[in-house]
Amino acid sequence: MPSGKAIGFKPLVEEWNYYSIDDGFVMGIRTVVTKVLKTSQVDPTGNPVYIIQVSQPVMQVLTQEEYRSMTSRNQISK
Repeated sequence: MPSGKAIGFKPLVEEWNYYSIDDGFVMGIRTVVTKVLKTSQVDPTGNPVYIIQVSQPVMQVLTQEEYRSMTSRNQISK
């Protein structure tokens, strides 16, 4: 596995992915990156190669009504 140097970062957008579960609930999942490493390698186009060494899944469970209410509020505020 390539090695690299830990570098600072800040999240710009952390989107949720929502799934309707057969038991009637809605499951929301997103991944939160906790560490980024920059390698000394570059890809074929010259871009630096990064490694996400550690990430953490975050999950929430909502009722269908909670999900509809949340998406309604988000649509109004856009």
